[in-house]
Amino acid sequence: MTDSASLKISRATEHINELNVLFQKKRPFTYAVETNTNTGQRSTFAKRNEAVIDQAALICGDIVHNLRSALDHAYWDVVSPVATTDRERKNLQFPFSETEARLNETVKTRLADRVSPSFYQALLDLKPHGDNGGNEFLYLIHKFDIIDKHKLLIPTGNYTKISSAMLIKQVPDFPKGLVNCSFGQCHRDVSWDIPPMNRGQRRSAKIPDSGILEQELNVPVDIVFTVAGASHFRTVIPTLYKLIDVAIITVDIIKSA
Repeated sequence: MTDSASLKISRATEHINELNVLFQKKRPFTYAVETNTNTGQRSTFAKRNEAVIDQAALICGDIVHNLRSALDHAYWDVVSPVATTDRERKNLQFPFSETEARLNETVKTRLADRVSPSFYQALLDLKPHGDNGGNEFLYLIHKFDIIDKHKLLIPTGNYTKISSAMLIKQVPDFPKGLVNCSFGQCHRDVSWDIPPMNRGQRRSAKIPDSGILEQELNVPVDIVFTVAGASHFRTVIPTLYKLIDVAIITVDIIKSA
């Protein structure tokens, strides 16, 4: 018989590889400096490649849905023989609980106790709940899948590793002495003035008609999921690989228990 849970996990792995290739070809989040040669104003700012972000969100959604399905497929194979009605069979899925207090009830609702006491205990020991002390990455599969059912699971850019020292190395006239500052997803983070170019200078420098020059800066911008508030970031690719790992472990436990 085809092991559908393993097929689902393999498919999720293929999607992560696809996402890696996408990020290698095109950066979804960058940081740039813009110079208005007419007015002499310079600014640094975050840039988003919306087409790449949308494509990445679709791939991320496919990954977590395949992993959630893998858990459900493995669970169905073990538990469906003890279901006695169509309604019970329709409600069979891997048990997740938002709170630790309700985990016991949730696992029983999914009929784990009918399989065997050891199977029931194995599900409890996995701690698939959202409270502190729960299996965080296992619960993230559920949490991300719920998000993707209603809206795209959209990665975001983490600009917190950028420092003024990095920017000064590439933009020597960047304002010095900035401390305790941060750079984020703003249209303009820092603006300052330089002498504007005259017409002859713009012509010799081959400035475009708009008078606007833009340069992408070589600074670190991580691609992250925002989890449990804006201050809690998880880097996308490593997090997805951890979700793969926990799905494999969980499926193995379901089968062996």
